Order: sequence, then C-alpha cells, then structure tokens
Amino acid sequence: MSASAVHAPTLAGVTLPEPICIGALARQFGCSVDTQLEEVVVRRIVEPGEDAAADALVFVANARAAIASPAVAICAPEHRVRLRSERFLLHEKPLWVLASLLHDVETRNDEPPDPAWVDPSAKVRSNAVVQPGARVGPGCVVEENAVIYRGTQLGRNVHVGAGAVIGRPGFGFVLGPGGAAKRMPQLGGVVIEDDVELGPLCTVDAGTLTPTRVGQGSKLDAHVHVGHNVQIGRGCLVAAQAGFAGSVVLGDGVQVGGQAGFKDHVRVGAGCKIAAKSGVIGDIPPGAVVAGFPAVEKSRWLRAMGELLRGKRQR
Repeated sequence: MSASAVHAPTLAGVTLPEPICIGALARQFGCSVDTQLEEVVVRRIVEPGEDAAADALVFVANARAAIASPAVAICAPEHRVRLRSERFLLHEKPLWVLASLLHDVETRNDEPPDPAWVDPSAKVRSNAVVQPGARVGPGCVVEENAVIYRGTQLGRNVHVGAGAVIGRPGFGFVLGPGGAAKRMPQLGGVVIEDDVELGPLCTVDAGTLTPTRVGQGSKLDAHVHVGHNVQIGRGCLVAAQAGFAGSVVLGDGVQVGGQAGFKDHVRVGAGCKIAAKSGVIGDIPPGAVVAGFPAVEKSRWLRAMGELLRGKRQR
C-alpha cells in the first residue's frame, strides 16, 4: 500500500445520515437564510474548496477561508464578506452547528467497521492494538503498547514507536450559544505516508472531515503532538515535544526544533527551519529561519536578545 494508494480526496467529507433541507436546518439551529435556499437539499459536509458540489455543506470558521463553489456555506456574520457566493446561512456559532451535525452522524452510524487489515510483512509487537477499521501497510513496525485507531492508514515501512497513539479523536470543543462546550467529533481519520517514523509516545489526532496527514519520509521524535487536521509535508524533521494545534500546514522539508509550538491554522512554507522553543503564531514564508516567541527571523531574535541582555548588565 503506497502513499498514493492511501491518499484521500481533499473534499471527501462526511455523508449525512439523511439529506437535510436547508430551511429545516435553519429553523433547527436558528440560522438566517435567504428564502430562495429553503428548499435546497444537502447530503454531505465537506471542507471548503472551490470544487465542492451543489449538494454539499461547508463551514467557514475563520477569515482565511473563502468559498467560491456551488456548495451551501454556513458562516458567522463577520465572515460573510469572504464568500464569493450567495448560497449561505448565517449563524453566530457555525462550528457549534457543525459539531451538532457531526454528533448526529457519529451516533447514527451503527455499521461495524471493517476488520483491521495488517499486511503479512508488518510487525505488530506485543500489547500493541490495531483497531477494526485501521490499515497497516507492508514493512510497518508497530512497537509495544502503541494504539492504531479506526480510520488510520499506515503506508509502507512506517515505524510507530512504543506507546504512540495514532488516530484518536482530537481535542476539539466548541462553545454554543449558551456558552456550554460541545465536543467536535473527529471523523476524518489519519493518513501516515510511506517511510514515516513516529517516535515513542507520539500522538496524531484524527481529522474532523478529512484526514490528518504526515507526509512521506517525515520523522517525528518522541512526545510530538500532531493535532486534528494538521498537514505535515514530505521529508520533515520534528524534534521531541513539539506541538501542532489543529489545521497547521507544514510544507515539505521543514525542520522543527524541540518544544516548538504552533498556533492553529498557521502555514509554514517549504524548507523552513524553526528553532527549539519557538512559538509560531503566524504564517512563515518558505525557506525562512525563525526563533523566539513570537517566532521571527532568527538573526532579528538574536539581536533582540543581545539588546535585552546588555540592558540587564547595565542595570
């Protein structure tokens, strides 16, 4: 099973248990909607994308997303300007609506998963768990006490360290109109491409609608956390205790020092180098070398630290 074989379509999304009429959905959740849309029926929930079908529902939860597809979008009023379409509903808490719909999908999906598939050449050590619905490709090694959850696909020659947890639902909670927290179901699974190594006690969370992905040849050290929907490119090197919040995107060949942290939805260009203990809270252009918190060009951070230390000595 090669990396290409496990590559899931970006817009695969989740099929609703039953088609939903937009008018009924708007009344259920208190959305504002154009009357011309009330009879429209949607059948799937997908990630934002320009080729989403007309019977799909997409959620615009941040200022980065822009919708130009025929899909019906749900967004907060402040993000309405991002839409290049008139097919939309408005709700103050669009992610709360998404969590509610996915919870219904999760609870009504009573079909048992397919049995786990483990290639005969793979080695699953004692006390490791490969759940039904997971796939382990040729030449893989799953060390002691690792857990491979349903919806996880390991490509060829993937090495999973002892105690790693791959494909568990991520830490996703959204606040509803009354302020109560609702868990966001994570139904998208995980794809680990060929020749990846995940160190001991790594955690890679399942995606919400589409897979969390670790690209071919990337190597993650011990205690690295990869949040839901993260996309790590090919050939990345990530040192111990680094953490990626949800929906971070790393380009190919990125190098990350130990204990670096990444804010949700940031994008790091190909070939970047992130110094240890950096705090990445904004996008980083390709090839940049950054350090510090917030992470800035490394030479700038070193000059700033030099000025700070000189100031302390002068006191």
